[in-house]
Amino acid sequence: MENKKISPLASVSKGTSSASQIGKMSEVRQFTPAEFSALKIVHAGDEGSVHLKVFRDLRTQLMKRTEWRNFICLVTSAASGGSSHVAVNLAATIALDKSKTSLLVDTNLYSPFAEMLLPVPAQLGLTDYLDDPTTGIEDIVYASGVPRMRVIPVGNNREGGTEKINSPRMRDFFAEIKNRYPDRYIIVDAPSAADYDAEIRILAELCDFVLLIVPYGTVTESQLNAAIEKIGREHLAGVVYNWC
Repeated sequence: MENKKISPLASVSKGTSSASQIGKMSEVRQFTPAEFSALKIVHAGDEGSVHLKVFRDLRTQLMKRTEWRNFICLVTSAASGGSSHVAVNLAATIALDKSKTSLLVDTNLYSPFAEMLLPVPAQLGLTDYLDDPTTGIEDIVYASGVPRMRVIPVGNNREGGTEKINSPRMRDFFAEIKNRYPDRYIIVDAPSAADYDAEIRILAELCDFVLLIVPYGTVTESQLNAAIEKIGREHLAGVVYNWC
């Protein structure tokens, strides 16, 4: 299958009403219901499910927070595990709205997940963009198996993660992907706040707000408070308990 590196950056005219253009976005093969189920991702066929209702409610609360303007939401966890599940499903739920698009950015250099959402392997990703000034954003955005949901995978060179995330090019990257299109909502899948202090502090500053995921039954109150302090209470949008 041809690798269609179709970026929403090139598919919607900047600063214009984009509802009709979103419907023309190029897509690769959509996941089957069985694939959605195996990946534990909500989809249109889940109507009536509690899982989908929960993520729709979360989507609505976050959109109300910004008065329905687009945002960059960082998703991290108070302990290892759980954040990718919430990040992916939040992005997928936003994309269920045919007037909106979502972009999932994988910044978890230590346990990446986003590439599993691509029908074909990615050649380049975020770290390649950060390392090489000649690589454009359009080179690292991929159509996923979820309609209207785009993905930026981690990339090839994962050494020096803190330095990459703290670079001026990273700041420019976040500004570009948010400001170019008003209908794009960006979800950033991040490593655990418990394990990667420096990265989380930097990413929290770059994003509009943070969702903190708490794996059910595995996090103490002191661990939760420590994670909140690393994020910064002013950045915290809410805490999500994850049973998955």
